[in-house]
Amino acid sequence: MCTLYTLGISGSPFLAQDLVSFDQSWWHDAAAVLLKEGTVVAAIEEERLSRDKHTSRFPQLAIVACLAEAGIGIGDVDCVSYYTGERHARGALTAVSMGNPHLVDTDPSSVLRDSLARSVGAEYRGRLDLVKHHLAHAASAHHLSGWSDCLVVTTDGRGDQESGMVIDVRDNRWTTLLDLPIADSLGLFYERMIRFIGYGSFEEYKVMSLASYGDPEPYRKLFQGLYRLLPQGRFNIEQGWDSSVVFEHFVPRRRHEPITRKDMDFAAALQEALEHMAGHLLAHFREGTGQRRLAMAGGVALNCAMTGKLLLKDMFDEVFVQPASNDAGCALGAALYSATQADRPSSPQMEHCYWGTALPSTDEVERIVDKWQDVVTARRIGPLFDEAASLLESGAIMGWAQGRMEFGPRALGNRSIIADSRFASATKRINSVIKKRDNFQPFAPSVLEEELHTFFDLPCRVTKLPFMVFTANVRPAWRDKLGAITHVDGTARVQTVSRKHNQRYWSLIRALGDRTGVPMVLNTSFNNQAEPIVSSVEDALACFVSTDLDHLVIDDFLVSKRTDTVEPLWTYRLKLRPLFQLWHRPGPRPAWEIRQTSFPTVRPISAEVYRLLSSLGDATVAERAAATGLEAHKAALLNELLALWNSRIVSLSPAA
Repeated sequence: MCTLYTLGISGSPFLAQDLVSFDQSWWHDAAAVLLKEGTVVAAIEEERLSRDKHTSRFPQLAIVACLAEAGIGIGDVDCVSYYTGERHARGALTAVSMGNPHLVDTDPSSVLRDSLARSVGAEYRGRLDLVKHHLAHAASAHHLSGWSDCLVVTTDGRGDQESGMVIDVRDNRWTTLLDLPIADSLGLFYERMIRFIGYGSFEEYKVMSLASYGDPEPYRKLFQGLYRLLPQGRFNIEQGWDSSVVFEHFVPRRRHEPITRKDMDFAAALQEALEHMAGHLLAHFREGTGQRRLAMAGGVALNCAMTGKLLLKDMFDEVFVQPASNDAGCALGAALYSATQADRPSSPQMEHCYWGTALPSTDEVERIVDKWQDVVTARRIGPLFDEAASLLESGAIMGWAQGRMEFGPRALGNRSIIADSRFASATKRINSVIKKRDNFQPFAPSVLEEELHTFFDLPCRVTKLPFMVFTANVRPAWRDKLGAITHVDGTARVQTVSRKHNQRYWSLIRALGDRTGVPMVLNTSFNNQAEPIVSSVEDALACFVSTDLDHLVIDDFLVSKRTDTVEPLWTYRLKLRPLFQLWHRPGPRPAWEIRQTSFPTVRPISAEVYRLLSSLGDATVAERAAATGLEAHKAALLNELLALWNSRIVSLSPAA
């Protein structure tokens, strides 16, 4: 039988306030997931609440929010499940203690219970499981696939002592066929190689998009020399080479240099190598097991160009990719691993992931929006979908926030930026002035589930793609008409929208389709380049006001900007965000900077802004300026603060 409540956790064992330094690659994507009798009650990534992107710190805010969603306390939880095994967790804590003399306790159970108690204000005395990383990934893929028989494959950078697993599932019982060693990690290989074209951790998706512009041929031999395919589905990634091996064939790109044809070709060859190794692995175990269904998880499974090709092949009849396949999804998998029995009947396949925090009541939304009335106007609109669809048809780019937040890295209509999918100009505008990202990066379409095959060329067996984890070919007749979502290679990363699971978003797309003949919107995550996806009403308003979004629909309110959104910020409360600290070098060559505490990021600032931020702990811009005699610099201060706000280095909020 399932336990009643199971709490899954990913992330480091250390709270944000703990003065403990560690290698950030060990832990990231902290999250908490609460199950009731094996069913998800709440699933929340810590970054959405702490506003620290990809945070590795113990998910204290997410845990509190999950418990609140269920209306329970930590004493009601039967089992807490952590996403790392005992041996690896103890080793990591021992390594951390070597550089942190005040850290004495290296027992993972003890450290986790202490962090949990400090998070919720009460001691936890129940069962505590430490689940190996890839068992958590595997559980999230299998238990949410809805299948009692399937092949489960997990691949990522590293977790515990592996980089992946292959598991044969029959009658819900697991047989492990292969543990992929860290030395042959597909995730680490991809991450290592993208540094030669100026990208780093968490930017693999950019290189996947860039690959579509290139030709792998110029660098195919280079990559073929870095790995070997072996019998029985195995492969070996060469370990003895150093950067000079690549430099002999390729001139690396520095991060801020223009992207050229050689960079595109390098990305294409890397993507081809990844697909070659993964395909070799899958083909062998498909043949050896006879399984016709594939369930995947782990960071590499989020490479939707690779998974999209799997859909088009005859290797498997059905492919399920658990949409939170990053390490946040390990909180989900760890909980499922602890909560479920191996021989339990299969559950229905996961159909949505709207498991996060919800917007408050309509009256509370109105109260919060009213606090921002000197920079925005707001009114209830009705019929909501017709007016919003009219604005989209006219070319508006809109923030859209409703209901419960999505779990996982994809925005799926509840915290999204949307536009008409027909306008290629929308892609350029969002990339350049809202997201401030590379122009080659495509945007995904949200299309009505029942219209999937109208616009996309897919096998008949594929009837829905609800999680934006596969690319599909746009039908040739529609490619020129869908300029905002069609990538250079004729594909799109598709999300189908179900009336059953998201009637509000479905109704908006239906209303736009009635006007344009195209029941589809461009959909990208509701955030700018410096922050996680928005969670709260305040997050949505801050993103809206500090970017060039045209409108915001939040709950039943249409929010628009006033003519001047800069001058009123003079009366807003100003704070340096907790992740940053001021730094000053005196002397004949003085410097003033803001430095990020968790990453080596430095932002030069003016002496005036340094003085402003150094004054008064909790005050408005005007109050700080008065205290430091800087009122005469009002215009310059506001312009610089606006740039810092847009980078999410400082926060600005209504003083009322």
